This record gives sequence, C-alpha cells and structure tokens, in this order.
Amino acid sequence: MYQRIMCAIGLGSREVAEHILRTSHSLLAPGGELTVAHVVERFPTARDNPDSWAVSVIGEAEEKLTLLCRRLDIPAFIHVRSGPASRTLLAIAKERHADLIVVAAHRSDILDRIFGSTVDHIIRHAHSSVLIDRIEKDQSDVTAR
Repeated sequence: MYQRIMCAIGLGSREVAEHILRTSHSLLAPGGELTVAHVVERFPTARDNPDSWAVSVIGEAEEKLTLLCRRLDIPAFIHVRSGPASRTLLAIAKERHADLIVVAAHRSDILDRIFGSTVDHIIRHAHSSVLIDRIEKDQSDVTAR
C-alpha cells in the first residue's frame, strides 16, 4: 500500500481512465492521498503562457476528471497543467511527494521509437516507484462492466 499516489490520466478513453483510477485507488493505504494528473501538451500558440483557449481546455479537463472521480466515489486532488507531458507529470509527482506513479501504456508506434514515449521518460527519471498498466482498450471494456 502507498501513502501518496499520482495517477496520470489521459482523456482519450473513459474506460481506460476508469480502470487506472480504480487500480490507483486500490493501491492506496487507508488515509492516503490520490492525485489525478493530466497534461495538455499542445497549444496553438508559441507564447509561454496559456491563452484563453488553453485556459478553457484546462478547465474542461479539470471538470471531466472531477466528475469522473465523483462518479466512481474516489476522492482525489486534481491537477491539470500545460507543458511537456513527462516533465510536467514528474514535477507534479515531486510536488505531491508521490511514492507511486501510475501510468497507462499504449502500443508504441514509430514516433515513440524515434522520440521516446512519455512512459519511458517517466520510468527513467522518476524518484518513486512506477506502475505501468498495460491495459488494452478491449480489456478495459470487460473490467468496467
């Protein structure tokens, strides 16, 4: 059991998000803290500060994650930020003093092989344990039922 878990969630698949949230919650010690993190990587502007579109995307992601946690009855701190995914997730984990980072892996593609994946970077640079959930979308449909 872990005292402080950071769960990295993408907003692509609701089933995968539910699965990884349930997995993270099941590993949490009584009285522990769960942080749900999501990173918005790409903005259509070169400025360092998010514009109004980016702020609305961040707000929408926070709202979706809050509703998801509430629906699953999983209390969590929600952190949605902009920036490079792997570095931003590692920064959140460090700020929250996470002793476990939970991430979902996807099938690697050619871009992952050339540039490396977010999960690869997290594994190499995390100061805590990392759980990689290799759930496939078809498996999550079965688990969610």
